[in-house]
Amino acid sequence: MAALAAASVRAEVKISMAAATFAEAWGNPFASTSVTRLPLQSAVFDPLTLVTADGNLLPWLAIGWGQTAPNQWRIELRPGVVFSNGELLNATAVASALAYLASPEGRREAVSRELADIAALRPLDAMTLEIETAKPDPLLPYLLSLLAVPAPAAWAKLGRDAFARQPVGTGPLKLAELSPSRARLVKSGSSWRKIGFDAMDYLVLPDPAARRAALASGQADIAPTTVTPEYFSDIAALGGRVVADRLPAVVGVVFNTEIESPVRDPKVRRALTHAVNRQGLVDGLFAGETTVANQPAPHGSFGFNAALTSLPFDPDLARRLLAEAGYPNGFALTLEVPMGAAMFPEVFQQVASDLARVGVKMEVRGIPQQILFQQIQSTGFKVEAAAIPIFSPVNNALHPMRQHSCLWHKPWFCDRAAQAQIDAAFAEPDLERRRTLTENIMARAHDSAQAIYLYDTVSFVALGPRIARFRVDFSFIRYEDIRVRE
Repeated sequence: MAALAAASVRAEVKISMAAATFAEAWGNPFASTSVTRLPLQSAVFDPLTLVTADGNLLPWLAIGWGQTAPNQWRIELRPGVVFSNGELLNATAVASALAYLASPEGRREAVSRELADIAALRPLDAMTLEIETAKPDPLLPYLLSLLAVPAPAAWAKLGRDAFARQPVGTGPLKLAELSPSRARLVKSGSSWRKIGFDAMDYLVLPDPAARRAALASGQADIAPTTVTPEYFSDIAALGGRVVADRLPAVVGVVFNTEIESPVRDPKVRRALTHAVNRQGLVDGLFAGETTVANQPAPHGSFGFNAALTSLPFDPDLARRLLAEAGYPNGFALTLEVPMGAAMFPEVFQQVASDLARVGVKMEVRGIPQQILFQQIQSTGFKVEAAAIPIFSPVNNALHPMRQHSCLWHKPWFCDRAAQAQIDAAFAEPDLERRRTLTENIMARAHDSAQAIYLYDTVSFVALGPRIARFRVDFSFIRYEDIRVRE
């Protein structure tokens, strides 16, 4: 009888994820808007809304929203949601999160900068919240995808830094153990997102080869940003597969026109775009798993201009344009690229090789990511080009123009003739008119060759043979959709 009883007890189903690092302050849901935080953060926290890779806006913790006045929104919350410590999700919990972001301490958080136009908020009842914005914003529901809600009593008791080490959210998993190289998460029985496994080990293995070895040995079942196309067949040979995760960003050569340089001339910038075989790059380095970019937004973004066509690969035309601009023998320039970024060395060396064929000598200079960030935020750039992500955390084509325009406090590309267009789009309260204005801005960026738009960003997630089903949107893992083979 004892043997029968033991057999009737279901064995624990555990999965493992191998990643390059812990995203900085991942346990503080306000600290970052980078997608690198999401594989782990999406296990513990839920946002108010979710933007999918197709550009659709899904209800998440919020199940309904609508404008009651040009500057006023009413948000309806999902009933019956419980934090992993037993606290209830309600309008007061969401209001507490937004109130913190508006406080002097909260203003240093990355999410606070994105939600800075929220001027006031009022719980109307237990599950309804009213939000007032400083100016009309038809895309507020998209921005609310950045607001992951922490358990308010736990946040108040622990404070910002301690909470980041002991996070409490409404997600399907809760943190059980944490060390510098490993986190163990266990199923949260209270989550509204029901999962089909009991626990997950999150392993930090900085070396991609070590992560691939962990997949091969069965130590890891899921490995984000671990493989590039040359390893796809190896994963298939293990009985696994690779999932392509489209990210809300464009990879490109971003020009600095604030210094004296040939790239200040739009004819030169167009020549450089014609010189690069972008489709060959996508086919050769990404196995055709992404798309050539032609504007500062990926396909599917709000305001993406689908009528635009990519400037063709035409080295002869590139040479003619350079000669017309006064550079028949080409010129030299420097591109700064953050070290450690997946695929970047191969991508930009290929770009440099293509440019060399039309006489342009581009030095690809690797710099630490923190130096690139410092240049973006404070010191500005001293070279002609940089690999600055053209990124929108909410998949909105207008969003990157806050940084890639005269609006930025240390601009590298300031088209003053375009600024009135950009200002008008940000001020437009009507959703469809804002879409049209944004499409026009995309057309201007395309026509002026503001950057060499290379490709829509894509990341590859390697899955071991135990993972039968898996879904990810912009690095937000749908843990509730994971199915495990046993």
